[in-house]
Amino acid sequence: MTRSLRNPHEIPLDEVEERLDTSFREGLSSTEARRRLKKYGPNAVRREPRKGFFHILADQWKDLMVLTLMAATVISALMGEGVDAAVIAFIVILNTLLGAIQEYKAEKALEALEKFIPPVALVLRDGVERTVPADEVVPGDVMILRAGMRAVADARLFQCQSLRVDESSLTGESVPVSKHAGHVCSPGTPLAERKSMIYAGTLVVGGGGRAVVTATGDYTEIGRIASLIGKADPGKTPLEKRLNALGKFLLGICLAIAGCLGVVGLLRGHSFHDMLLLSVSLAVAAVPEGLPAIVTLCLAMGVQRLARHGAVVRKLEAIETLGSVTVICTDKTGTITKNRMEVALIAPAGVDDGEGRARKGPTGTTRTTDRSRELEMEILRIATLASDALAGEAEKPTGGRRRMPPGTSSSGQDPLGEDPTEKAIVTRVLEMGIDPVTLRESHPRLGEKPFSSERRMMTTKVRYKKGALICVKGAPDTVIPLCSRMRGKEEVRTLGEEDRRRWEAWVNETAAEGIRILAVACKETAETVPEEEWERDLTFLGCIGLVDPPRPEARKTVERCAEAGIRVVLVTGDHLRTAESVARSAGIAGSDETGLTGADLDGISESTLPARIAKASVFARVSPAHKLRIVRALKKAGHVVAMTGDGINDAPALKEAAVGVAMGAIGTDVARESASVILLDDNLSTMVRAIEEGRAIYDNIRKFIRYLLSCNLGEILTMVGALILELPLPLTPVQLLWMNLVTDGLPALALSVDPPAEDLMKRKPRDPRESLVSPKLLRSIARRGLYIGGATLLIFFWALGTFGFATASTMAFATLVTAQLASAFDARSEDYDITELRTFPNTYLIVALLVSWLGLLAVVQCSYLAPFFNTVPLGARQWGIVTLASILPQTAHIAFTRRPRPSRSLAPASR
Repeated sequence: MTRSLRNPHEIPLDEVEERLDTSFREGLSSTEARRRLKKYGPNAVRREPRKGFFHILADQWKDLMVLTLMAATVISALMGEGVDAAVIAFIVILNTLLGAIQEYKAEKALEALEKFIPPVALVLRDGVERTVPADEVVPGDVMILRAGMRAVADARLFQCQSLRVDESSLTGESVPVSKHAGHVCSPGTPLAERKSMIYAGTLVVGGGGRAVVTATGDYTEIGRIASLIGKADPGKTPLEKRLNALGKFLLGICLAIAGCLGVVGLLRGHSFHDMLLLSVSLAVAAVPEGLPAIVTLCLAMGVQRLARHGAVVRKLEAIETLGSVTVICTDKTGTITKNRMEVALIAPAGVDDGEGRARKGPTGTTRTTDRSRELEMEILRIATLASDALAGEAEKPTGGRRRMPPGTSSSGQDPLGEDPTEKAIVTRVLEMGIDPVTLRESHPRLGEKPFSSERRMMTTKVRYKKGALICVKGAPDTVIPLCSRMRGKEEVRTLGEEDRRRWEAWVNETAAEGIRILAVACKETAETVPEEEWERDLTFLGCIGLVDPPRPEARKTVERCAEAGIRVVLVTGDHLRTAESVARSAGIAGSDETGLTGADLDGISESTLPARIAKASVFARVSPAHKLRIVRALKKAGHVVAMTGDGINDAPALKEAAVGVAMGAIGTDVARESASVILLDDNLSTMVRAIEEGRAIYDNIRKFIRYLLSCNLGEILTMVGALILELPLPLTPVQLLWMNLVTDGLPALALSVDPPAEDLMKRKPRDPRESLVSPKLLRSIARRGLYIGGATLLIFFWALGTFGFATASTMAFATLVTAQLASAFDARSEDYDITELRTFPNTYLIVALLVSWLGLLAVVQCSYLAPFFNTVPLGARQWGIVTLASILPQTAHIAFTRRPRPSRSLAPASR
């Protein structure tokens, strides 16, 4: 006896009972159950240790920018520059706290897995039914299953009464599965086809049964998925990688310049104290202190905008990562489709093709005659009478009220029942103007043979005229052989062999399109007819086709993805034919394209998998491990993958993907907690809107980085130039820090909400390996920084001989600030200068520039701030000179860098 019985679905029942050392009739004894609980442990998924807040906070101090600034703080303190050290330390601590708080989002996927399993279970102990805590269920326990119960462990069924189970959270199939206790599966049978098994977390929607527990805790399918979640590694986001690379780049430049100038300065006779002060100043000037906070705020504002469009972002970095997405792996049910079965066609038996096989839904609509409509209504009436579903308290298409079934309240359960097939039929009946409650009341049920996996049909006997009417609906290959006649256009005639072949071919052809077919038959008989005679010599009425149709906007969304250079791939646990049909109707796959199944993936080696996956757009009958493998193969091929899902089976892949997108309306807690983004409307178009937002955010990040780094470079060149020219250092570390946080920070924040260009979703996705600071951007930064630094040095040099050091330093400070503010307009575009951009389209930027310049006035002109910032008040003449000097960088940029511009839209898109 072990905690988990290997492949119990492949073993005969008597052998299962023997291996588990239990009794199907009596269950385990209480003593044996306690012994096994002590031996194997509780029926719970093991939790992995998670990072605490202080662990996350400690990780923040590993950032290169933070380490550089801390070194500057220590040096300033050792040199006696207490004010400088305190200000720098305050900024560092504030930034690290903000970063830690944003990261402190504990992974809750494993906790959700535990919550997904109900707290109690009904088992057989000592031959008596007992309710026990779910975590006390052990291998060998006999579980009693009834409608509405959720399984607490994996178990082999040994007794079934019309048992139907919703396994959508594990397999992705939207239709409940009928179970068969005696079924022995062949080796390699996919989880979705194991008719004799029930799995932890799945829901019994109809019937009942008994099953012997074969696995608990970590050994269940849910437990295996939990282990996959723990192993999944999304890696660093593209933004994290680019910011890390930028930090290393800036630190390298800072150290190189400081080292070279330190040596040169010492050789020229400068004191060691002055060289240390220069190093601190350069460190403060080179590091854009406001960058992490601005990036965080930029992402946070993107989160708010997406929330208005129905997308909840759990991890800030996911927004920017969405802008890099090259492949979307989407689930079928609820994302591409409506997650609601609908009647797509009604095919009366005696009506010729093209006249009466009426289609409703994504495949179009064919012309029908009045007579064929009458036949369709007859088919729907008989199917309704052979159904357990009834209409509820909803509006009829005509505006009237449906009648409530007896014993059902408006606040109770859906009277249409849990079976999506029967709900679809009754919904179509209501659309045709038939009241199913009235229909049932006028034809009271006298008896029934319920649907089962063995029978594959449902039969009812209802009162009809002075006798009875037998109503049958079920699988065509089961129902049609029971029929000897068929309803023609005008009369009932014999169902011949040619008719049978024609219908068999039609059923196969239609099923290949992903349409589920039900055959409907009936016969009039005496009320006293024996039950064994019910299903003989039936009259075949026709067929009903049902689908979970694609969302109306699905094709347009897929086309928009293609225009944006994003590939959409369908990954589902459903049947291959159904998946291919949905993929074709949504525009994901071509008419001649075939998909891959989980079994196909098992036969593909790791080395050849990326190449095979690159050619496939449909993956069906896949397990959680297959989904994880698909995502990893795509990542290995260099793609940035977004994965959508709603079930437990999607959780590992959601966590592994660069961006996991869970469905909020139909998704499980497990899927939502494993994802970075949650779609409240379960709509793929909302995800594409999120991708657009991600692209806009990346563009804006580049804008404010262009602005910040050109400003920082101007500061560095001012300090370096002064040293080379044997001039005093014009700026103090506090002045540099003030510029980096206020002068640079506010306009940079305004640039982060710059409206996106109209052509944003017509561009190809960014190369994930692309640097945040491209060579083109670097050249632009260098030019602007050179112009700003040159103008500042020119003013400092002139004012030093005219007004003295204090005034010259203040004028240099004011010139540098004003020139930086003026450069914010050019930062809005890599291709256009201020003369070619629209007049002030970003009102936030105007406000930010005004506030920053008023702050400069306060720092310079207010006597109580002057000692803190080492400034002196300036007169009108001096301010005039500062203003003229500040215009020089902008004039030089326009004069020396004008070139033919690319023609592209600058019109801001609506948010």
